[in-house]
Amino acid sequence: MPSSRTLKSLAETLIKESSTPFSTEEYLERIKDSWRRRIAPSTLEGLKQNLQDHHLLIETPEGGYLPYRLVLERIGHLPLLVQLSAMEWQRKLFIPGHQVIPFLSGGLSEEDPVFHDVGGREMKKTRASFYIEEVLTHYEYAGETHFPDRIRINERIPGKSKIDLTVWDLSSLIASGQLKSGDAMKITLQDYHTGRFQFEIYPKEELRRDRLRLRAFHVALENTMKQQWQEGGQKPVGLEKQLLQSIFALEKDQLHPPAFSLTGLVESLNHLSVYRGADRGLHFAPLEAVLPDEIMWEEAPRMPNGSTASLDAIFQDMGLAFSEPEFKAILYALMGEDDFNVEAVFQLLFEGKKDHFHSKKQHNAFYRKLRVLLNAVCAELKTPEPKLVTELRMRTTFIKLRLIEILRYFEEQEVTLPDLPESILDQLADLDTFCVDALKKLADRPRPPDVKAIRDIRLGLKVMQPHLDRLEEDVYYRLGIY
Repeated sequence: MPSSRTLKSLAETLIKESSTPFSTEEYLERIKDSWRRRIAPSTLEGLKQNLQDHHLLIETPEGGYLPYRLVLERIGHLPLLVQLSAMEWQRKLFIPGHQVIPFLSGGLSEEDPVFHDVGGREMKKTRASFYIEEVLTHYEYAGETHFPDRIRINERIPGKSKIDLTVWDLSSLIASGQLKSGDAMKITLQDYHTGRFQFEIYPKEELRRDRLRLRAFHVALENTMKQQWQEGGQKPVGLEKQLLQSIFALEKDQLHPPAFSLTGLVESLNHLSVYRGADRGLHFAPLEAVLPDEIMWEEAPRMPNGSTASLDAIFQDMGLAFSEPEFKAILYALMGEDDFNVEAVFQLLFEGKKDHFHSKKQHNAFYRKLRVLLNAVCAELKTPEPKLVTELRMRTTFIKLRLIEILRYFEEQEVTLPDLPESILDQLADLDTFCVDALKKLADRPRPPDVKAIRDIRLGLKVMQPHLDRLEEDVYYRLGIY
């Protein structure tokens, strides 16, 4: 018996099947017309927010949305250029990596794509193990979604850590003589949603003849991206969406190049560069926007205003080193185990801040909201959760508390950010970013993280733990603070 249609499934279907640009208002009207039932204003607002950063939509500078279906109908015929590395040729295998961007769906994992050889047969895939440095360049421009997470950290020799990848077998193509040394390949998209592609041999002589045409296409694409960056108010767009949007905007007679290569585009850039934003996403931006003459670290200006909207707002207003989700995850760890001295931890978290409320109103709001949170945590602690999740939260909490201890030490020594070496600041930022991300995922006990998030946290702990040990040694024994 087919499952009944939900509002969420209807909304996703409308997005997937849209073949013309639309505005937010037009989308909501389509939802209302198709649903034919009352929809609460809060639900409509949630549907509206879902449009932003949706994996099948590209937001336009005018405030509308460009559906992937329309984009792919116009540019999906464009072949992707793949040139094998020396390691791939030697081992007779293919590692897609970032070479299938921008036609690799964000809904697919690293092992999902299907490749057909020149005869139309589905190519065999298998798992292979590599040292990370052997294959890192294959994923240099791949976003977090498509970066493989099967990493095995060698804790004794981190430089010898390994990663397991899905690779496709090229031995039959090479053995038959169809693919010769120096040849490249063209990969053409067959189905975006299932990640199906078709191989074609690109002989080295033909590639050599086409280099000027390839170069001309990359130059035209760079000019379009630069223009869109200016028209879009210099708002970063994810690299994959940025490429799709820019190729879509090209004139019709420019949409028939020999192939497209992300690596080739990056190597030919004159006015743009690849930039990694604060959210770890990649995008193209003008050189002057991403390569400032000097990077300066300074304390962010903070003007307390007595906010009482939430615990998170109060924490920010007081200048505390943690957010409400982090605090809630820390409470789970504190109250669920006997390993922590609760009083000592609260002294560490709020040291020097407990009497620094902006007003009596903020003081009362803080303790009122704190009681509500504590009651909720106590109730949720009565429900069981996987032992692994509890352990990951505990270990992450311990890292966060050690970071706060370092900050307290700097305060005691009257050391400010400009006084610290940039290497120390970078380590602090990396460790804190990990804690913020991990504790946020571990802050909802009734709904534990999914399998991928748990894998990411476990891997992050293996990497961050030795970094924190070295950071503490540098801060307490080598930095020379007296």
